[in-house]
Amino acid sequence: MQKSFQLTIFAWKAVFVLICTILAPSPFVKKAQSEPYASTWTEGQKSSLRLIAAGDGSPGRFYRAGIELRLSPGALTYWRMPGDAGVPPVFSFEGSTNVAGVEVFYPVPLRIDEAGTEAFGYRDRVTFPIHVIPKDANQPSLLVLNLSYAVCERICVPSKAEAKLPLLPDHRGPSAEASAIDAAEATVPLRLPPEERDAKVKIDRDKAASVPTWRVSLQNDALDLFAEGPPGWYFATHKTGRPNEFFIVEVEQPGAETRVPPVTLTVRNEKQSYEFAVELDAISAP
Repeated sequence: MQKSFQLTIFAWKAVFVLICTILAPSPFVKKAQSEPYASTWTEGQKSSLRLIAAGDGSPGRFYRAGIELRLSPGALTYWRMPGDAGVPPVFSFEGSTNVAGVEVFYPVPLRIDEAGTEAFGYRDRVTFPIHVIPKDANQPSLLVLNLSYAVCERICVPSKAEAKLPLLPDHRGPSAEASAIDAAEATVPLRLPPEERDAKVKIDRDKAASVPTWRVSLQNDALDLFAEGPPGWYFATHKTGRPNEFFIVEVEQPGAETRVPPVTLTVRNEKQSYEFAVELDAISAP
């Protein structure tokens, strides 16, 4: 009887282990579910890069995705307008399959003192949100990214990295990477239409200045202001010493050009950054 009782205990243990094995989530299943939403990391100069997907884009219109760039501790990379010196990132999606277009969004940058010059960019890491528009929304897409960018510590080095990510129309997230894309999208400045711009911003020409200068007054708690002109033009910005007030100073212009072109102003705000276009030349008129 004792021997029979022991065998019964062993039998129940075996059944218990089998049930636990069946009910427990398989690590292979978890891996298979997460792989479609992130590419492998690609190593670059003092950096690594991958593509991620939210899995919850607008069906039939676009996929929400992101370009995740990790830098060496303390290193920086540049915004679309790099500042006094630097190289903006260059995105190429050549070689993608079933992709009609890709829209890249830039998180609002930081103003960084780089050995006496001002750089506009990101430290340590950044995620660029993107919208991938398929040619045929019912068919899979393959997104191919080739990114050229600079990484700066004590010296700046050029870097290139490539990543590929399949995007499937039947995936319904959100994925584990969706929260990172959400966070990055929250730091992208809102584009203001003229009526909202006029309600938030006042710009006057500083006629006492020796070089073309404008005074910008903002309503909200503004942390910083960046000004972008077309190629050949460069505008410096700095605080006036008053809350929410900045100077825009024309530093460079191409040739003997006298008419100031439209510029894009980006306001860094703790809650919601925003950007808008403005005709400085119209403000310059007496």
